[in-house]
Amino acid sequence: MKKRGRQFGYTLLEIVVVLLIFSLLAGLAMPRLTSMYDSVQTAYQRDDVLARLGSLGYLAFQQGRDFELVSYPLEESTLEASATDKSPLELPDGWQVRTERPIRFFANGVCSGGLVYLIYQGREFQVQLHPPFCKPQESKL
Repeated sequence: MKKRGRQFGYTLLEIVVVLLIFSLLAGLAMPRLTSMYDSVQTAYQRDDVLARLGSLGYLAFQQGRDFELVSYPLEESTLEASATDKSPLELPDGWQVRTERPIRFFANGVCSGGLVYLIYQGREFQVQLHPPFCKPQESKL
């Protein structure tokens, strides 16, 4: 008679159970990962927009000209009226800027200050620009 030795390895049922558990965990984790990626990307773009807002005074100084920030992207009526007064502000796709009142950036690098609203995908971020150099400070809504 042959003596049966101990067999090593996993049965098919054990492998299927482990794969089922992994797929359930992946199904729970994937939606959270995509939403986390979107929120990190939004935060990165918001920080980029804040940096661009903070550098507008320096850009006015570099270009040696005054300009006003009212909204960006410019509406059609504003585009025609101020074709020569193009704002140096460039934003990532989908971002909009609105102000309560026009914020004036002077050629010497100072600005009048004011409240700015950053809008992206229905979310609104409120930013205060403090004169004279208009360094942005995010406010809580």
